[in-house]
Amino acid sequence: MDGLYLVGAEFVDVCHRLSIASSLAVGAGLGFAAASKKLAAKAAPALPRLYIYDHCPFCVRTRMIFGLKGLPVELVFLANHDEATPIGLVGAKVVPILETPSGLVMPESMDIVRYVDANYGEKVILAEADATRADLKAWIKDSAECMRYLYHPRFHATLFAEFAAQASRDYYKTKKEKTIGSFEDAIANSAAYVAQLNAFLVQLEPMLQKPHSVNETLSYDDIDLFGRLRGLTIVQGVTWPPKVREYIEYMSKVSDIPLLDTLARF
Repeated sequence: MDGLYLVGAEFVDVCHRLSIASSLAVGAGLGFAAASKKLAAKAAPALPRLYIYDHCPFCVRTRMIFGLKGLPVELVFLANHDEATPIGLVGAKVVPILETPSGLVMPESMDIVRYVDANYGEKVILAEADATRADLKAWIKDSAECMRYLYHPRFHATLFAEFAAQASRDYYKTKKEKTIGSFEDAIANSAAYVAQLNAFLVQLEPMLQKPHSVNETLSYDDIDLFGRLRGLTIVQGVTWPPKVREYIEYMSKVSDIPLLDTLARF
């Protein structure tokens, strides 16, 4: 994907591979500055622009459609505690947000995916989600709680651009501890949560109907599933069934979204 990163392609690569805090501070600052400048000038971007967090599974969905279709896009990594920018754009503190050169501003990840697939590129590439996949829907529902206990403390401890400022890290911790309790307790119970996750991944493997798609063809179910699985690559001790690992590595490559294995610390 010919993505135009406001923090620079080299910066993103360095962040994922080396976790350099000073570079992250620059990245978050540039992202926030660009968004603030837009709000002041009311000028439409030259390219489609996504306001996102790197860790966010919902943001991954929107990045995927640009990558899968080989479309250029501007990525703005907002500081996690920045409420003014998203509220100024869509009236709520949410991400992802799409802003187009025509002046359209849109929240909601799947709405963004659908809009981009329908309006950019030569043809629509995504099939609809399979309404008959009760197995997949149940798996997503049943595994969600386990994933939250693994995701949130690790995202908070990782040097993503959105967490470059201490205020952003504190904001995230305060918000997420309201849903899962103490991060310290979640980390202390990691072995149990990882064991649960490993069991869920074993269940998932036979649900992959094709090596590179969860259904017979690429669909909205893949957009949903990969975003969830990508975040789990930040967890140490996960045993990836071979077919599931092949699936996420393929999706990472074709959507141009790095996995997080190199950032896994615990």
